[in-house]
Amino acid sequence: MSVNRFEMTLPVLFATLDALPSRIEAHEIATVILDIRKHWVTGSAADEMRTVLRQRQSTAGYTLFRVGIPNDEAGLTAIERLVALRPHGFVLSGCGSVADIQKFDVMLRVAEARKGIESGSIGLVAELGEDAAFLLSQTSLKDVSHRLKAIIFDSESLTQATASQAFNTAASRTGAPLLLARAAAVIKARQAGIACYELLRDRDDDPQTRRDIALADGFAGVVARNAGQLAALAAG
Repeated sequence: MSVNRFEMTLPVLFATLDALPSRIEAHEIATVILDIRKHWVTGSAADEMRTVLRQRQSTAGYTLFRVGIPNDEAGLTAIERLVALRPHGFVLSGCGSVADIQKFDVMLRVAEARKGIESGSIGLVAELGEDAAFLLSQTSLKDVSHRLKAIIFDSESLTQATASQAFNTAASRTGAPLLLARAAAVIKARQAGIACYELLRDRDDDPQTRRDIALADGFAGVVARNAGQLAALAAG
């Protein structure tokens, strides 16, 4: 078994290609997660990713690709194209079970072998939130994949999945489903010995306070959704 040395480093930004500021793209950030879920299966996605990776080669920052779960031959081919670009890792969005993580791990292993890349050298981050059942399950993430480095918890997806609100105005507190899911994400990460990050909401206009709350609740940090949030986090 080879050793995967990738570790997420703060600050972290989720961004689509059209929303990626040029200065950040070049050298201003430790970790960039490129959201290519809408077109990652297409051949053009690999060309666009190649350009961004080339621009970031001179930086110390990590670059990851955010993709969906491959479910057909086209998805398998797309993963192989993206692996050939040698990103630091992938963020697997919409995880519904441990089986999804294990399946994606195997796909990466096969792609690495076909491209002559050291097995396990590409990291994996699981994004949870779209499937509330996964967060409530007793299934442990420990030893599910040696390349699994972290969890990202997406509260917006969780509230949509549960038809709940992030803040219960009548009760003057965070919504109960969100409270439970946040705790479950942190506990799952701790059980597996990996980090858990909270993805900020688009409307979070005080990311520093949100980060302080996340840290107090056991998260390793937060992930910015836009350049404004990133700047506020980087400032302190």
